[in-house]
Amino acid sequence: MTTPALTWLDSLQASGIRPGLSRMRTFLRALRHPERGYPSIIVAGTNGKGSTSATLASILNTSGYRTGLYTSPHLVRLHERWTIGGEEVDDESLVRAIETLRSAAGDVGITPTYFEALTLLAFIAFADAKCEIAVLEVGMGGRLDATNVVRPIAALITPVGLDHTEFLGNTIRKIAAEKAGVIHRGAIVLTSNDDPVVLEVIRKRAAKFASPFHHVTESHATPLAGAFQERNAALAVRAADELRPVLPKITAASIERGVAATRWRGRLEKFERGGKGIWIDGGHNAHAIRAVLPFIAKRIPPPRLLVFGIMSDKDVADVTALLFPLFESIIATEPYPPRSVPADDLIARAQRMSIDATAEPKPSRAIAHALASGYRSIVIAGSLYLAGTAIDFFDAQGDE
Repeated sequence: MTTPALTWLDSLQASGIRPGLSRMRTFLRALRHPERGYPSIIVAGTNGKGSTSATLASILNTSGYRTGLYTSPHLVRLHERWTIGGEEVDDESLVRAIETLRSAAGDVGITPTYFEALTLLAFIAFADAKCEIAVLEVGMGGRLDATNVVRPIAALITPVGLDHTEFLGNTIRKIAAEKAGVIHRGAIVLTSNDDPVVLEVIRKRAAKFASPFHHVTESHATPLAGAFQERNAALAVRAADELRPVLPKITAASIERGVAATRWRGRLEKFERGGKGIWIDGGHNAHAIRAVLPFIAKRIPPPRLLVFGIMSDKDVADVTALLFPLFESIIATEPYPPRSVPADDLIARAQRMSIDATAEPKPSRAIAHALASGYRSIVIAGSLYLAGTAIDFFDAQGDE
């Protein structure tokens, strides 16, 4: 679907990243504050915030609340970023929200950044759909992220690691402080972080606003693959449990049904084709890769083939040093040129580790070559762009 509204939205991708909340507040005033039409829960962190958000939204939907879920990025379709009642926003509702935002942009004389626009569209669409509650995944950081214009009833912070250091700072303490910026007075605060520095920062911010603080250390069974997802599920479950006084339709049974119904694509998602097992994972930083390594080592039988591509602004040296040694062969690709690391550079890294490697810059061809290989265990990882391409590739084929 292509419309003038979607063309306008797409044109904003050239706007870049401009942290700050003043433009968001100007727009929300002009839009008569759609974000105030329902309570919100905000989820920050370096990794795991998407699956935690999806799990919590699933619990709320199963409990009988009409729930809006805003996540980023999308893997295949733009519509994935906004779900209402567990379903992606429909074309008509999205176009109507864009037209409302575009009109407001003309009124205030400001052009929003792409991410600001996507966030404002969430607020508009959820209000139009008469959502009873919204779950908002932070895009980057927290304190200055476009989502942080709400005053949430709960603020969740998933594990924090080094990422986006050019914007958030180059130490864990600085990054944790940015993430903790989503904590405001009146919010229940929950985190699954185990790093003492991160915990100290979050505790202090919670104490500043006299907010209840919960350190979630347990695990909870989940249909999502990987032991780390059990911690993410536990964070969502604990949040739902703590919110029962203000959201009384949540019950122990609805929590379990919601967890069981959770779907979150591109995170150790498995396909089977021609007797081969294929796992797709969007992990793109060292913190995420460390989380999936035990699953690969214990659950994916060797010998293994890796289809790998990564953006040049990521910690390429750390990611490749962690991931490559688990594989006998690597096909290097370029998921989003020119921002991707050149495939030849990745081959050189693999060869320095004495790992067989070949280059196929076009991702779909790299995946096809992997399927034509003799390997029965294939992992596609390193970038959410690559994960999206892979999901689209296999979805187009249908079930085996």
